[in-house]
Amino acid sequence: MTDSAAPEDALMHAALEVLRMNGPLATEELAEHLEDAGLGQADALVQDLEELPPHPLVLSLPDGRFAALDALFEGRVFTHRLSADEITRDLIAVDDVEPLLLLVSEHDDFELVAVDEQRDRLAERGVTYDDPLPPEVLLFPRGTFAGRSPGDLVALTAGGGRLSLVPVVADPTPVPALLAVLGRRSADGAAASLDDELLQILADTPSAFTEPAPPLTEAIEAAGLERSGDLVAPEGFDFEGYISRTMFDEYADQLGIPVDAVPGVALFASLVDAIDSGDDADLEERFAEGKSGLFAVLADPEIAETVLDELIGEEFAPASIEQAALWLLDHAPRRSAAAAYWFAARAAEADGRITDAERLYEKSADEGGEFDLALFDLARYASDRGDAVRGLSLLSRIPGGDEHPLYDVLQHFQPVERPGLGRNDRCWCGSGRKYKVCHLGKADHPLSERAEWLYVKATMHALDPSWADERVALAEARAGYGDDDAVADAVHDPLVDDVLLHEAGAFADFVERRGVLLPEDEAELARRWTGVARSVFEVLDVRPGEGMALRDARSDTVTEVHVPTITGELPAGTLLCARVLPAGELHVMPGGAEVVTEEQREVLLEMLGDDPVDAVDLVEALTGADAADFFASVDE
Repeated sequence: MTDSAAPEDALMHAALEVLRMNGPLATEELAEHLEDAGLGQADALVQDLEELPPHPLVLSLPDGRFAALDALFEGRVFTHRLSADEITRDLIAVDDVEPLLLLVSEHDDFELVAVDEQRDRLAERGVTYDDPLPPEVLLFPRGTFAGRSPGDLVALTAGGGRLSLVPVVADPTPVPALLAVLGRRSADGAAASLDDELLQILADTPSAFTEPAPPLTEAIEAAGLERSGDLVAPEGFDFEGYISRTMFDEYADQLGIPVDAVPGVALFASLVDAIDSGDDADLEERFAEGKSGLFAVLADPEIAETVLDELIGEEFAPASIEQAALWLLDHAPRRSAAAAYWFAARAAEADGRITDAERLYEKSADEGGEFDLALFDLARYASDRGDAVRGLSLLSRIPGGDEHPLYDVLQHFQPVERPGLGRNDRCWCGSGRKYKVCHLGKADHPLSERAEWLYVKATMHALDPSWADERVALAEARAGYGDDDAVADAVHDPLVDDVLLHEAGAFADFVERRGVLLPEDEAELARRWTGVARSVFEVLDVRPGEGMALRDARSDTVTEVHVPTITGELPAGTLLCARVLPAGELHVMPGGAEVVTEEQREVLLEMLGDDPVDAVDLVEALTGADAADFFASVDE
C-alpha cells in the first residue's frame, strides 16, 4: 500500500526515468526528485519506494544507492579473447563479459545458454562433457566468428538498452581502479566481490570501461590475483574454505546462534528435511556416523528454540520433526535428549495430540532436569488447567521465571486457603467430589474473575510461531506501515492481540487444540466467546472504577460492561469498537476498545457485517494515519 499520488507501476516508471536522467541516487534523493515531479510528499515517498517490488531495470548498488541498469551500462565495453574452440563453435565463455549479462534480453543477436540444461544443443556445436566451460555461455549464430584467429579480441558493448558484439581495433586500455580496489579488498585475508566492485566503479566513474580494456580474467591474473566465480583474492587463497566459513557466518547471523553451533543445527535441519521428503534411507550412515557429536549443541535451550522456529518456518510436517527428534534419542549425545523430547512434544502439540505432547514435555523435564523450555510449556499446561500452584512451582525452577507475565497472573489466581478442610473431605464447591480431586491446589475464583485468565491463556497460544506471519501483518497495519521499530512496538498492541485471536482465528484454534485442558466452565465460556462478534458501541454512562453502560449500534441492546480499571471521564455518546464478552454474570472487554469517529462508524459496521471479516483491513480501519509516528515515539 502506498500513500503517494501515483499507483505502484506509475511510481516505478517515474523513479526509473529520474534515475536515467540523474544517475545513481539514494532513496531520500530519489524521493525528493519524485516530489518535485508532483508524485507526493518526500517522506511518504521514501516508504513507498522501499515497499515497491523489484524491477528488472532498477539496480541496488553496494553503497545503498539505486541506479537505472540501462543507463549505468550505456556505452560500457567488456572484451574477451577468442580461443580456437570458441571460433569453431561460435560461442564464448561469459567470465569476461558477465557484468553486461544483466541486460541480456530475447531481442539480442545471441543467446545466454545454461550449459547443463542444454547439453544436446551444445553437442551440435561440438561441445563434449569433458570441455571445461562455465555454467553459462553466449551462443552466437553460425559463422559469427568466421575469419577470426585464436587470440583475437572481441567486445560486448551496451547501447540503447541492447547488447551488441563489436570488433576491437585499438589497443586495450587497462582500468587500474578495478585492480587497485580488488587488491585492497583482498589484502586483509578476505575475498573481494568482483560484481560489487565493478558496479561501484561504474557508478562512481562514468568514463570507466568506455574504451576496450584487457579481458577481466587476464587483468586479474596479471595483477597476481585469482578468481573463483564472483570472488577475487591473492594467489593461493583457500576459496572453498572461505565460502564455507562465509556460509556458516551468514547462517549464524540469520538464526542468531553462535557460529560453532551451525554444523549441528544444519545437520538436524537436514535430517528433518530428509525425513520430510521421504529420503530416509541410511540415516545412521548419513547423519550419525562420525557426526553424532554435533547434535550436542541442541542441548542449549536458546539454540533449540531457534532451531524449532526455523523448522516451523520451513513448513516441515510436524510428524517429520517428531520422527527426527525421536531418532536423536538413539543417535545423539545423552545431553541433547531433553531437547529431543521437547522437539517431539512441540511437534505432537502442533499435530493436535495434546496428551502425547504433555507426556513428552514431562520426559524432557525429567531428562534435562532444568531444561527451561519444557518447564515453561508444562507451566502453560498447568495454567490452562487452572492449576496455579503447579504453574508457579514450574516457573520458579526457570531462571527469571518469576519475571514472566504469566507468573503474576498465576500469583493472582492462587487458590484461597480453606482451613479445616481435609484432602478427603467433600469439596467446598458442592460438586460431591473429594477436595483433593476437585479444587485442592486449583483456582477457586468465580468464573467472572477467571475470564481474564482465560483470555491470557488464549493470547499465549497466539504467540506460537505458527501465528507469526498473521501477527506481523496485523502489526504492520497497526503501525501505519512504518519502519521496523514501529512494527516491533505494535506487535503486542492489545488491538493486534484481539484481532489475531478473533478475526484471524487464533482463539478458535486455541479452543480446538487446548480446550480439553480447560476447566469445564472455562471451556464452555471459551466456546461462547468464539461466537461473539466485534461491534460498534455508544457509551451511555461511565462509573469510574466500576464499568460502563454501552448500546450496541447494530442490535440496539444495552449491556453493562465490567471495567474496574476505567478512570477519568469518557463522555456519553463516545463511540467504541470492541468485543463485549460474557464472563459468568458479568460482561467484560479483555481485548480493550478503540475510540472511533462518527465517520468511521458506518464503514466499520459494514466491514463487521462481512463473513469473514478481513483482519488486516479491520486493523487499518481502526488505526489513525499518524500511527507510525505514535509507535515510533513510544520509546522516546
